[in-house]
Amino acid sequence: MGIQYYGICKNCGQRFKIMDGGGFTFHMLRCDTCGKHKSVNFEQLGELHLRYLKGLNQPYSLATAHYDSLIKELFPGEPLPKDSYEAAIEEFVGKCKCGGQFRFNASPRCPRCRSTDFEEDPNGDAFLYD
Repeated sequence: MGIQYYGICKNCGQRFKIMDGGGFTFHMLRCDTCGKHKSVNFEQLGELHLRYLKGLNQPYSLATAHYDSLIKELFPGEPLPKDSYEAAIEEFVGKCKCGGQFRFNASPRCPRCRSTDFEEDPNGDAFLYD
């Protein structure tokens, strides 16, 4: 489950939306240069995601537990460790229009000045998404 909230850049004062984490059926990546978000649905990943599920010691989430157990039992592919899985997704998602790379661990960035120095907006709304 991911969270959306607002930050205020300590460098230029810009208020901006931040999305952290994916959901039950998708991953959320962020550009390591400009900070834009990009989501990728598990269905788009096909066998790559199935191999990852097969290698997990527990369900990916409670919402997908039944599906995950079927994959472990029936999918014939080789399990894929998390590091290899995430690297393959980053390659699959590709480059951002700005030239940066979408990454799982990229820091949020101000869309105006691209600074990573921000604080959470105490007056901003936050909500969880799946």
